[in-house]
Amino acid sequence: MTRQTMLWLHGGRYRRGFAVLLLVAALLSTGSVAPSWSSDNGPTGIAEATSDGDVVGTPTPLRNVPSVIADVADGELIVYRMPGIQGGQINATAMLFLPEQQPPEGGWPLVVWGHGTVGWAPECAPSVQLQEHGRWADGPNAALLAAILKMNIAVVAPDYEGLGPVADGVPEGHGYYELSSEGNSMIFAAVAAQRYLGDRLSGQWVPAGWSEGGFAALAAAYYSDKAAKADPDLEYRGTIALAPVPDVPAMSTILWDDIDRASQSGLPPTEHQIEQLVFANAETIYFTRTQRYAGYAIDPTVIYGPNMLKLYRENWRTCLDDLNTLVKQDIQNYLDASPSHRLTTYPGIRGDTPSSLPENRRFYGENQGRLENSTLPGSILWLYGTEDITSPATITYNVVNRMLINDNDINLAVLEGAGHYDVPTVGRPLVQARLRQLFGIK
Repeated sequence: MTRQTMLWLHGGRYRRGFAVLLLVAALLSTGSVAPSWSSDNGPTGIAEATSDGDVVGTPTPLRNVPSVIADVADGELIVYRMPGIQGGQINATAMLFLPEQQPPEGGWPLVVWGHGTVGWAPECAPSVQLQEHGRWADGPNAALLAAILKMNIAVVAPDYEGLGPVADGVPEGHGYYELSSEGNSMIFAAVAAQRYLGDRLSGQWVPAGWSEGGFAALAAAYYSDKAAKADPDLEYRGTIALAPVPDVPAMSTILWDDIDRASQSGLPPTEHQIEQLVFANAETIYFTRTQRYAGYAIDPTVIYGPNMLKLYRENWRTCLDDLNTLVKQDIQNYLDASPSHRLTTYPGIRGDTPSSLPENRRFYGENQGRLENSTLPGSILWLYGTEDITSPATITYNVVNRMLINDNDINLAVLEGAGHYDVPTVGRPLVQARLRQLFGIK
């Protein structure tokens, strides 16, 4: 059982809240026809969308929706317009879930949900994985979304820029931890839902998300004024970030310190230590792809040793779970090849050095750094698990402290004993309580 402690944080003042023990009970497709597309990648018979947030074509029913969600909601795939990293407008997609209950008086409030890391190529998108492979790609979050929908709250879950079905005009090029890309993906999904549903929505909306989606939710808060300008009916209420990774370079430093200590022991590495090296290598492929796509002068040959350079060049399209498997097998093969091989000698990421490269530092400074040094509107519920190795305690507290200096209103929920994948389950009651507060639900 996990102990939860809530700290109310604002302007640098800490007030001890309450410690509670929660035992969370377990919560609890239709076929669709793809729209017809013309040769210029637009839907035939539909007027061309011209504004960010415009819905393109007609939303289509989602296939293979998990039963925990399908039992309480109907799902559709919507295509909408948003600004792209490289300029101009692009198509993006989102899964829209509407409660089976009738809208309350004034319409449904809306949660814009940011998913965790799935990959970089379009086919890694949650909507594609769901419809083409019958796989729910967003970790432990189906039950959390079902709980939100049971509260009679609508949910729109963007795939993010560059992720989504290419048949719907989604271009290649995901903005992995790129502030404007993730933020625009979220806010214009809200605009699209509002334009599509009209009076069925109340206009009140909250960005929320887990892991990469926690960063996306904070990015949506950063750009939330653009949503109101695009559609004055939208009213931003606050943000919920579950297990965000707020400072990747700092996380990498701690991770590599652990890997160095494991190598110096002279003992065969444990499964956990090998997993740490996998984590230190695999997802960097998505960062490097994004940086190069966004115009940062990153040289992969400086970032990677020969093994990971080969994986970078040949497997950048591989989605996260399969990529982790490939990298882990390569690491294991390397370790088995010679008793002199150590975790730190694996020909992959060159230790923590890439974080100090000027263009890497510029990328993180202009994205995560800009977010951390801003004052975001409204309140932020930030859920953190003490056993989360992707965002060690010192990093989370340091980032939150920096944001407090900028007068951000943060409620930090510390979930004792919870790992990265536990946060959405253990923290579910806190998420529901905050949504009741933000949307005035009794």
